[in-house]
Amino acid sequence: MAFRILTQINYSAGENPEGDSGLHFTAGLLHSLVRLDSDFHFYVLIPMKDKDVWVNALSHPQITPIAIDIAPRLHGGDFQFNPTQLYKNFDSRRFDIDLLFINQPETAPAFLHFFNKEMFYNVPAVSYVHWFDTRGPHRPKQTVNRPVLLGALSGMMVSSAVGCNSIYGRDQILQYAGHWFNEEAINSLKQRFRILPPAVDVAEVECGRMNQNRRQSNRIIVNHRLLMYTGVRTLLTKALPELWKRRQDFSVLVTNPSHVRLPGAITNVPWLTVGELSRESYFRKLWESDIVVAPHRATHWSISTLEALCAECVPLMSKESFFGEMIGPLITGMSAQEKKHIEARWFFYRGSIVNRLSELLDNLDEERNIVRRVAERTRCTYDWKVCAQAWRQVFREAELESPIISMENPSMRRIIELLKQEGTMSKNEILRRLGWSPKQRTLSWTAFRRRLNSIAPDDSTSADVVFKFRTDSNAA
Repeated sequence: MAFRILTQINYSAGENPEGDSGLHFTAGLLHSLVRLDSDFHFYVLIPMKDKDVWVNALSHPQITPIAIDIAPRLHGGDFQFNPTQLYKNFDSRRFDIDLLFINQPETAPAFLHFFNKEMFYNVPAVSYVHWFDTRGPHRPKQTVNRPVLLGALSGMMVSSAVGCNSIYGRDQILQYAGHWFNEEAINSLKQRFRILPPAVDVAEVECGRMNQNRRQSNRIIVNHRLLMYTGVRTLLTKALPELWKRRQDFSVLVTNPSHVRLPGAITNVPWLTVGELSRESYFRKLWESDIVVAPHRATHWSISTLEALCAECVPLMSKESFFGEMIGPLITGMSAQEKKHIEARWFFYRGSIVNRLSELLDNLDEERNIVRRVAERTRCTYDWKVCAQAWRQVFREAELESPIISMENPSMRRIIELLKQEGTMSKNEILRRLGWSPKQRTLSWTAFRRRLNSIAPDDSTSADVVFKFRTDSNAA
């Protein structure tokens, strides 16, 4: 029987849609889930502006992209919700929903209100937090950022389950929630958290692998957004220039996935190349590079660092973030000496980044021997084929919260008789025969749908809902 989920994509700047992390996260997750479970069908609200890119990335019979006007987060898209667009583009007579998957928890109350109160569904929501934008207590934006944080927390509070990409991120969220919610509410929120790290498409990374051995190039790659919160600006203006003064035997490639414009004072240096790469070129460059630098301190996870690890880049990561948690499963079973080496060489604390980088460059052969084994474990641990199983379980558990109508309900009996007569009926036809519209019922449609799926399951490969009566069902 089809398990239908509606989700709205969460994308950032919109300057480079093909390189947007939201695109690759959504496509990777959804494709892995429909391969894992043939019952899944996703309706995905995608941006009209970049419709072709998203439709191509989400191409699958069990994924239905629906183009609407959506603004990126950096241009006011945090609270993106437009009921007029939903009425126009999501046909409730043809389509159906068992679950809402909200990758922007601040929009969860609006979606739940629209579908459950306005449209008479009764569906649960699973929200997901990829990043909780905590600012330092003395920064100017710390105070004005509070409405966004409170909005996200409110969305989490009304969700049946809250996915978070790391324990580090979950603990930050709970800490900030203490500013507004009492202990009982905090405990309730904590129980709803599920740790769901985003993964990588290992097969895609492997396509960039070179046939020959890695060149002895001393190439450092920085494959993160060139924004202040990632720490890349400080890396380019302070740490790497200082390293160049010490030694001039390395080069740096910055991938710039968000197409941020950098001033010439930063880019006009002999050791730096800023490249706006295609996806294929990006993975080739990963395999050609030696070291990946991840200076993040405020974020919760980094798909790009995992991609570089899969391509056997030696990582240098901030100790003040989630990276220790991310690396933990990869070094389990290694010797105490190797673990000590990794903790000492692959992590830096603030001002030690230049020294750590220099040490890695001096001992690249030794580091490569270790990172090959870590890379193999990364490809096994953080492939979407593996991680999708935890996501599937969370979605399935949330589905059980929906109500189910009694077989003795008069309207339910009437629907069953119609199905016995016709054998196959669309949702649209059932509503027409009963004289219902999506808003003309006191009982939720979801309760009817759950009962119908037990006796007349619909096909997950079709966007339109068509129930096919099973003659072996108890209703027969």
